[in-house]
Amino acid sequence: MLTFFIRGGSLAGGVLYDRPFVTGPLTGPFPAVWEPGTTFISAIIEPGRFGRLFDPDLNELCDAILPLDELRLPTAQLEDALRSSGDCHQWASDFADWLFKLLDRREGGREPFVLPASLLALPTLDIAARCGMSVRQLERRFAASYGQSIRDSRKMDRYVRALARLMAQPPRHGLLTRVAMDTGYHDQAHMIRDFIQYTGLAPRTLLQGVAADTKGELRLYHYDDEALAVVAGELSHSYKY
Repeated sequence: MLTFFIRGGSLAGGVLYDRPFVTGPLTGPFPAVWEPGTTFISAIIEPGRFGRLFDPDLNELCDAILPLDELRLPTAQLEDALRSSGDCHQWASDFADWLFKLLDRREGGREPFVLPASLLALPTLDIAARCGMSVRQLERRFAASYGQSIRDSRKMDRYVRALARLMAQPPRHGLLTRVAMDTGYHDQAHMIRDFIQYTGLAPRTLLQGVAADTKGELRLYHYDDEALAVVAGELSHSYKY
């Protein structure tokens, strides 16, 4: 995830972040305290695409925050533009322009390894054969591009799909069991363990907290209909490797 602050900052791990930063995959709850009045804009980078924008291998950033200052990227002009405007649509436009310029600057650089989502569920040996590489080479390139192992990516993919399904449907009897079955869990207990690992909360507790919390730490789980369609995976994506 890539974040720029418009106002304020975020205290995480005892460090105040008020300048742009990027993070790798977060494999557990990551508590952060925002300063009063904090406003920020973030871009979620699609798995496998991180290397098109940034130099570090993503496995170096798992559960870590990297300030963009350390990458010596030109951020000052965008920061000034964001802070001088009060229009969220203009923020998104300026942010997108900056990202496209960053892509243009890196044109002709290394192409990241991107695995088609349909292959992730296959045995690792079969994935390697389809990609024309050894298992060891696959595991190394996958970790560099996705920030974690194939096994951990499968686990996170199940959790993300389950969370999206639960957020996109109204609560009803038997929903947790149905979602667990549909997203590849052995049973509901298996899904609950993953939710506790990633969020610190069981799914029912998380959803109840999100419904009741519009201003606290769970408010980032609130999406409008258009954004929820993206979160729920209802928009198509193209993949290559």
